[in-house]
Amino acid sequence: MAKILVAGASGQLGKHVVRELKLRGYAVRAIARDAGKLASLGIEDAVTADLTKPETMRGVCDGVDAVISCAGASMNINDFKDRQSFYEVDYQGNLHLLNEARKANVDKFVYVSLAGAENLRQTEYADAHEKIVEALRASEVKSVVIRPTGFFRFNLELLKFAAKGRGLVVGKGHCKTNPIHEADVATVCVDALESETSDIPAGGPEIFTRRETVEMAFAALNRKPSIVSIPPGLFKLMVAPLKLFNRRIYALMDFGIAVTQVDSIAPVVGSRNLRRYFEEAVKSL
Repeated sequence: MAKILVAGASGQLGKHVVRELKLRGYAVRAIARDAGKLASLGIEDAVTADLTKPETMRGVCDGVDAVISCAGASMNINDFKDRQSFYEVDYQGNLHLLNEARKANVDKFVYVSLAGAENLRQTEYADAHEKIVEALRASEVKSVVIRPTGFFRFNLELLKFAAKGRGLVVGKGHCKTNPIHEADVATVCVDALESETSDIPAGGPEIFTRRETVEMAFAALNRKPSIVSIPPGLFKLMVAPLKLFNRRIYALMDFGIAVTQVDSIAPVVGSRNLRRYFEEAVKSL
């Protein structure tokens, strides 16, 4: 039985990857920095480790056949206490993990980046992801890069704003994307273990403009849309002070501005419906 290490196992995507691996009969080693969240997964082979602290990573890849990394800095825009940047976690942290994988002669390293990252490298978020992709390509370890569009969960912020009677689009909101559910991305990650493809873009079954996604959030709440459009340049000025308080949140907002100004569409691999996801999420608001 092949053993797969899942980094970032306690995160939203990581949980789905662990579940999918178990369903397919793989042995799983789960690593995460939060021992409490890690314990909740119910995985026997669980290791508390912080990717940004190499001393906690020693030997984590020993005895595993492949690595799936879902690890990255927090995407929570409301947590000002977490100051770990995307360069620190998504790049340097995953680089430490790659070094451990090399030492252990791991057969394959599956890494979750993002769709269109190559064209968004002016943002720290995308650049951090692409730096580790470059390191993977330069390594002797066989690698597969998964490139999903926006996760369903990221769109929950739109629902929360709509619940307060506010909708926001950056620019005109005409750019399009086909967001994908984390569970569908997890399936792609596990499929990649047996794939010979080195780069796999992954999108959901429906394409929406950014404005349509906001309108959908209001519809799920049975409310009339109330949407404000903010020019990208003005929005960048508005979030600029965040650099002084929390670099991670500023970088996340900067990426959000940039990605909403371009189409982000990937081949359909997901099957789950965003409208239904919103409707289910309303029940827990």
